[in-house]
Amino acid sequence: MIKDTLRKKLIEYKNTSKKQSRILTESTINGKTIINVDIQPEYQSYISFNLNEWVEFINQSSENNRIIFLYNGHDTLGMVSESEYINWLLDLGIDEDVINEITFFDKGYAFFRYCMDNSIDEDAIVDLIKYMVNNGINDSRDIDEEMWNDFMNTTNHSRQDVRDLLEDAGDLINIPELMEFLQDKNNITLTGGGINECLKEVELALMALDKPYSIISKFTY
Repeated sequence: MIKDTLRKKLIEYKNTSKKQSRILTESTINGKTIINVDIQPEYQSYISFNLNEWVEFINQSSENNRIIFLYNGHDTLGMVSESEYINWLLDLGIDEDVINEITFFDKGYAFFRYCMDNSIDEDAIVDLIKYMVNNGINDSRDIDEEMWNDFMNTTNHSRQDVRDLLEDAGDLINIPELMEFLQDKNNITLTGGGINECLKEVELALMALDKPYSIISKFTY
């Protein structure tokens, strides 16, 4: 019964009007895991929402919600370290006692972007991610001809566009550590960006994990 419900949730992504039902306002947040994606100093000039309002939202939401920050950091891209990130958030006005309760995770970058940038449908990307996870494949370049045939049979529909793109490509998609990190997270609400870039990658990861989620559009960029 639970699996059937999750399948219905995934179908919502194919319908814009249904997806809008996932858009929340900050006033409805309670008992959630609030995951903030790439709200960090390197992208400050791209952030289109009011950071002061977002800071107030995080400070107020911390009492009744779990707060997580996913970011591109020093370990993966040579960007901000966790300590530098914390200092930046404190300077913005995030309360110190809130900072002490936040979980930080250097998520990595562009693990699904090769398919995304080549306009592969979301459901096809999700199918491939699931297939790779279920078969212990971390790098799409490790999928051989037999596996591609099995993938197309397993998904019960043609994914020739995905196969044509990746089978002989020098580029790849890979299964990031982020997938394991997200595995035990539930009641997820997303903020951050870029909405068609890193935030979308997190969405795809959640879809592949059959994790329902919502988005606070006010705090996306």
